[in-house]
Amino acid sequence: MAQLLFSTPAFRPDGSSVENVPMLLDARMRLVEPACAWLMHVALVRGRTRSPQTWRTYAEALYDWWQTLEANGWAWDEVGPGELAAYRDQMLRPRGDSGRPLARSTINGRLRTIGRFYRWSVATGLMKQVPFASQEIALSRSRPQAFLAHVDATGGQIRANELTVRHMPMLPRPLAPEAIRRIMAAMPARDRLIVEWAVTTGIRRMEVAGLTVRHLKGAGSEPMVPVQIDETKGGRSRIIYPPAPLVDRTRAYVREERAVLVRRAATKRADRDPEALFLTCRGQPMKPRRVGAMFTAAAEAAGVTATFHALRHTFAAAMLRFLQREARANPELNPLLALQVLLGHADLATTAVYLRVVETDLSAIEASVDDLYAALL
Repeated sequence: MAQLLFSTPAFRPDGSSVENVPMLLDARMRLVEPACAWLMHVALVRGRTRSPQTWRTYAEALYDWWQTLEANGWAWDEVGPGELAAYRDQMLRPRGDSGRPLARSTINGRLRTIGRFYRWSVATGLMKQVPFASQEIALSRSRPQAFLAHVDATGGQIRANELTVRHMPMLPRPLAPEAIRRIMAAMPARDRLIVEWAVTTGIRRMEVAGLTVRHLKGAGSEPMVPVQIDETKGGRSRIIYPPAPLVDRTRAYVREERAVLVRRAATKRADRDPEALFLTCRGQPMKPRRVGAMFTAAAEAAGVTATFHALRHTFAAAMLRFLQREARANPELNPLLALQVLLGHADLATTAVYLRVVETDLSAIEASVDDLYAALL
């Protein structure tokens, strides 16, 4: 069966090192040339896909599709709507490992990625036409209107892959303060700090893993410490504002617990002190998947259904409510635009979903503001 691999720092296609570029191999360990050519194009050429996480997402979707091609004996460039529809329908059936089908958002994401690959194949002359049709669909009325929507000539219609399934996105679900306290209750110091960084700044798990000791150098008398992070989704740097007491507690972790891990690792290997802020028990940098798995396990142990990303939703909803309060006294403040900057969203429509979250469950959001941010606001 096909295998998915990723490049190491030794990969230097244009003379400079490029890590984590996906590569797809067939059952005989040969490069799947059309798939690899597209993945290289995505990783090295396209300006809008600079995130290795995006490369991985695209690669995993193409990898799953290539496994389906091999299992059914289909040639990648001879499939049509029937084969793609069969692939979609298979994903809609309950899976043996979980007893549930894949989420519709996951199914649509895979189909859209496959569509991107085939459209690129046509554009580069590898195929004559894409193996699926597109159709006009109406945008949801609940979707926030784009800027200058009043001069939009599309009439609220977009063209979409006809194979995608109807999907009603669920609103983000912030965690109640009590649920967060239950999850943190049995956590060691390092994990509690990670949760606090996430819930007070809204950083993602990959951004937590990208924090370094150098990020704690800032000092001052302000209640919040500006920290610039560069390891972000899409590679767009932004400033986050952890509270000063949290930065102080993190410095204590570095001096005490982290220092012990570094010394212990140094006695076994000649490795230098890693730059990563949060380390495993073996003194290695925590990876994003490790951060997410740590939180999920702690949530399950506390009887709470939640993922690490729920902490970002909690921050976003609580901060939007706070900014709305501040805007009453400062009319020049735009709460949604301010939140967009804090979250690092490229599209304001992505941020606007939190308006509906606040409107839907204002009591829970008020509790989050009052309880989680009482020391700051």
